[in-house]
Amino acid sequence: MKILNLGIDNSVLDKNSKLAKRAVAYGGLVEKYIIIVPFAEGKIVDLSEKVKVFGVKTKNKVFGFIKIYNLAKRLMKKEKINLISVQDQYYLGFMSLRLAKKFKIGLEIQVHGFEKYGGLRKVIAKYILPRANAVRCVSLRLKKELISEFRVKENNITVAQIFVDIAKMSLRGAFATKQSRQDALTGIALPSTYNGKVVFLTIGRLVPVKNIVIQIKAMVEVIKKFPEVELWIIGEGPEKNNLEYIINNLELSEKVKLLGWQGDLRKFYSQADVFMLTSNYEGWGLAVIEAAAYGLPIIMTDVGCAGEVIRNRENGIIISVGDVKKLGEAMVKIMENKDLRKKLGDSACEAVKKLPNKNETLALYKKSWEKALK
Repeated sequence: MKILNLGIDNSVLDKNSKLAKRAVAYGGLVEKYIIIVPFAEGKIVDLSEKVKVFGVKTKNKVFGFIKIYNLAKRLMKKEKINLISVQDQYYLGFMSLRLAKKFKIGLEIQVHGFEKYGGLRKVIAKYILPRANAVRCVSLRLKKELISEFRVKENNITVAQIFVDIAKMSLRGAFATKQSRQDALTGIALPSTYNGKVVFLTIGRLVPVKNIVIQIKAMVEVIKKFPEVELWIIGEGPEKNNLEYIINNLELSEKVKLLGWQGDLRKFYSQADVFMLTSNYEGWGLAVIEAAAYGLPIIMTDVGCAGEVIRNRENGIIISVGDVKKLGEAMVKIMENKDLRKKLGDSACEAVKKLPNKNETLALYKKSWEKALK
């Protein structure tokens, strides 16, 4: 099996990235695994003997699209590709459908969510998804949506989450001792106000769909009862200036910290006490899974893995999308009840241990590829 993957995440060009390491694992299942991603400049990286990544310069979207198409055609002829896997159900997905038909090969579309769904994108997605030989998605929630909204045949769908190596994480119960917290601080600069305070943590791109704004607003009421609490926000994105404005306007600069993007997230998970995800939409929620692996109690909106992995009152607290009041109440509740936060954290940790392991996840990927070849 020789696979051409058209992706959108150029972090795969970094050999040390999680995505690059996953790509090497995928390559171990097949004869050849070639990846094309948009990038600021042309770049070629060999991740292994079987896995090669092409970064295509795409300053102009139209010309970049054409360059990716032409490179894909050349590689498909040269390498005798027999399967295309695409990480986009919109424009790259449409391109991949055309290429698959032209070369008479299989097509797998990966679906991680529909957060930019609307207009022409909606038309394209509804056209290409039912025509793919196989569709791989990250949650049962997405599977139901693919069947009901996009008329994808159930037999063509494989649900396979992104694998998280739980064994390599320093699992712990919620609210570790101060000494264990300090021991984990070595080599990382945390906010100067930290001093072992209770920390709510959120990690993600700073974009409107993540709706981090409601976490900041909820902090206004939370600190009235628990003035020692802090909210740490890790991530970068176009919403950063807006979030800074809201933080300053609400006079929360001492309580809410925008920490930018951080390379070593493990140490932040180790220091946090509660993890929050308040997205308006989410395909899965990888950060939730990672946080749960560290034994953190989870507060999240009813998106992604909510209901599938994180269940309300069982191993987390689930609120309606955009509900600032309920979020604040959940934050206060988890602070007031020590037994509850420990129960939720420990139960969340146990839940993620039951997710497919690396080999089981890779087997699901291969199953989807084999569907696409039939």
